[in-house]
Amino acid sequence: MTAVGEPDRAAPGGTRPWPRGAARWYRRDPLGFVEHAARERGPVFRLPDDGSLCVADPAEALRVLHDEEGHYDDVSDFFHVRGGRLEPRETQVAIGRAARATLRAHLAAHRERLPAVVAELGKVSEWPSAGRAAAYRFLAEALLRPDSPPLLRELMEQVVRNDVLIRPSGRLASMVRRALWARVVRALTGEVLARRAGLRPGGRGDLLDAVLEAAPPDTSAAQLAQVYLLLFRTSVAPVGHVVAWALLKAATDGVDLAAVPAESAVRESLRLWPVAWLLGRPVLRAHQLGGVQLAPGDSVSVCAYLLHRDERHWPEATRFRPGRWDGPGPRGPYLPFGGGPFTCAGAAVARSLASELLAAVIDSARLEVRGGRGQPHVAGIITPPPFQLHRTPFAR
Repeated sequence: MTAVGEPDRAAPGGTRPWPRGAARWYRRDPLGFVEHAARERGPVFRLPDDGSLCVADPAEALRVLHDEEGHYDDVSDFFHVRGGRLEPRETQVAIGRAARATLRAHLAAHRERLPAVVAELGKVSEWPSAGRAAAYRFLAEALLRPDSPPLLRELMEQVVRNDVLIRPSGRLASMVRRALWARVVRALTGEVLARRAGLRPGGRGDLLDAVLEAAPPDTSAAQLAQVYLLLFRTSVAPVGHVVAWALLKAATDGVDLAAVPAESAVRESLRLWPVAWLLGRPVLRAHQLGGVQLAPGDSVSVCAYLLHRDERHWPEATRFRPGRWDGPGPRGPYLPFGGGPFTCAGAAVARSLASELLAAVIDSARLEVRGGRGQPHVAGIITPPPFQLHRTPFAR
């Protein structure tokens, strides 16, 4: 008989307990840990902090994400906010579509402003915060219309300026940023109530209007404020980070970004550093996955980070090779914004904006990256280590 926690040799996905300290290692360096775990235990293994089954096998991963057998919870955790999850699924879909339409229309109408946005960064800029600032500066009027209260607009600028878009590290930083986040939630809740009461009618529709129009009228103002903030975060931070990773990895791997399509560089950046690097799904029905028996209440996490670095499907998987997207070469599963019915609603807009922002950074300038040799910071999304970009426009 197999001891509890010992691997069942007939089941390739069976796992044994992790040694003491594994959970601490995973919290400190989740990317390094999952790479080690995949090498040591194969493409299906349990995570040490909560026992979630981590899946990096392509076939099993797609089985989870598309879930044709109904084994997993079919409601996205993206809409899980304080006070409960915003449901039903139809409301989530409607909000996602409205948000995507608002941002896509803004990009189409104002893309010619991107060079000016890049110029405002100056000759020397600090990344990845500069990328987030540029994305916000370009999207500002779509995120919050100009006739919104000045205090609210200032608070949203502080959210970007103080890096509250990513989860802070350090106790003091966490306390300060959480306090700012709480102030923003209160201010946005007041704005939701004001717009519902018709105190600020008309004007060009923004992301908050999109949320209000798509949600049922009896949805609590506080919930809508939090959903808006989640959309705000995912509209700004991923774009800035994707561009930052492209700049950093191109410099590290000796790639001339001026010689490759910006869209290919962005796609390659998203392959190496997917926005949704770990996709969790609660188990609803008992079944087997990768040789492991799962029960209701268990959790499965598909690891896009590992899937995108599988040498069997991605030659030279750890290298930044934008050229791999120019032809029909071998490629594995590509899930930078999630997969199946829960792919991020704004994925196409984010990729388009990141491509155009990167193209504006590259255009007619000599680029030099300094720094960026630290480890990534994983807090929801994978944040690049800090670096400086020296950008010198060519003489005209």
